[in-house]
Amino acid sequence: MGRAIALEPGVSPKPGFKAGYVALVGRPNAGKSTLLNALLKQKLSIVSPLPQTTRHKVLGILSAEDYQACFLDTPGLLDAAKDGLQESLRRAARAASRDDAEVLVLVTEPRVPSAEELAALQGLRRGRAPLLVAVNKTDLVQDPARLEAAARAYAEGLSAAQTHLISALQGQGVERLLAAILALLPESPPYYGSGQVSDRWERFFAAELIREKIFELYRDEVPHACAVAIEDYQEGSKDRLSATVFVEREPQKGILIGSGGSAIRRLTEESRKAIAAFVGRPVAVDLRIKVRRNWRRDPRALREFGY
Repeated sequence: MGRAIALEPGVSPKPGFKAGYVALVGRPNAGKSTLLNALLKQKLSIVSPLPQTTRHKVLGILSAEDYQACFLDTPGLLDAAKDGLQESLRRAARAASRDDAEVLVLVTEPRVPSAEELAALQGLRRGRAPLLVAVNKTDLVQDPARLEAAARAYAEGLSAAQTHLISALQGQGVERLLAAILALLPESPPYYGSGQVSDRWERFFAAELIREKIFELYRDEVPHACAVAIEDYQEGSKDRLSATVFVEREPQKGILIGSGGSAIRRLTEESRKAIAAFVGRPVAVDLRIKVRRNWRRDPRALREFGY
């Protein structure tokens, strides 16, 4: 796999410098995005209690004097796809686990997997990358025996190199997991500049933060039916952006707007605050709602929205 090496002018990596890609994979809602944010010690991926929040592969770069770990937050692994969007997410997750990584980290719920689940995950072992299992959300389980049973089942069922009990939300076990990941990275110059935290532009993260607020403020099918497109983003002492939220049906548009526009005003304000906190400067946000019928089943629309 050919990759560009990013050596800063006049700077040579230390002897023994390590660098590589680490794919965070797992079923929807296992906590992959929360783990990425915990590893980076900053928010990069959006999170919500609902499954299938992550739709794009997100790169988060953690750099230090002697290593650069390039973490890939991936869409949840799906057994089957119901529409074109889910099929796109399914392909992205599988491709990341097969092609992109020197290390795989399977993030799981804190329970013993079924034989069917283990069989479905066997594809993760087809590549050369070592597999670590991170049994997440341990803060939700009081019985240590249950956690140990889950870790043992994954270790034996998938021949994992190591298993780790973690709570990404609480930060428990994350540093030990990071140390295990770094031990498996190959010696290599860095792939990115030392100050770079992702390969995405700010407009991508602005769209993601708007989607996150939709997941927070709305319920049922509405969040999953939304796609966000940034129409214009102007940087300055105060950034200004215009975005369109696409839904599939007129009733969904009405829900997003709310009575007298109350719901979209709240969505706009919450999005503004989140984006301003992310970019570190004031932001003006203009949101519009449009209907793009059945866009999740429309190949052209999926391409336009980046899926």
